[in-house]
Amino acid sequence: MAKYLINEEYDVQEAGAAKTFGKGERRRDYADPWRETGNVVLIGLPGSGRAELARLLADRMGKPVLIPSEAQAAAEALQGLGAIIVLDDRLVDDPGVQPLIHGAGKVFYLMADTRLLSDRVAGRGGVEGEEAAEDLWRQLSARLAEVEPVFYGVLHFILQGAQSPEDLVGDALEKIGY
Repeated sequence: MAKYLINEEYDVQEAGAAKTFGKGERRRDYADPWRETGNVVLIGLPGSGRAELARLLADRMGKPVLIPSEAQAAAEALQGLGAIIVLDDRLVDDPGVQPLIHGAGKVFYLMADTRLLSDRVAGRGGVEGEEAAEDLWRQLSARLAEVEPVFYGVLHFILQGAQSPEDLVGDALEKIGY
């Protein structure tokens, strides 16, 4: 099916021209939701470090942290101003919330492999036994397959969730400053 995804030819004036964005360059080809809202939105799977990164950013930026647990609260948070908003994967995938995310502020996806995420979740949630840990890993892997395309559809930046939140805060602040 993928082989039919791109099947049109286009004539371009400069066939060899390319545009790339390196670290520190400002992207000027999309509207900057940050200027309008001042929001930072953190998305990712459980164990990615969203809540801890939000706390660290709040300390540095003096903004409140909002962690909505239901769709209505998430929609209200995304329509507000000047907050750090932490959304779990269930809310990112919600049809009433998803269309609001990209324009609500700068959106960061904390990406990490599911083995690492399951180890983190198991460590803090009291998951005991190898079989339970393996089941958690399978559940997170299946969930990632479902929701990662949604994450890609709403994000502005990717942060490496394999790093600790303390190591990510500087990178996030730099990107917020773009």
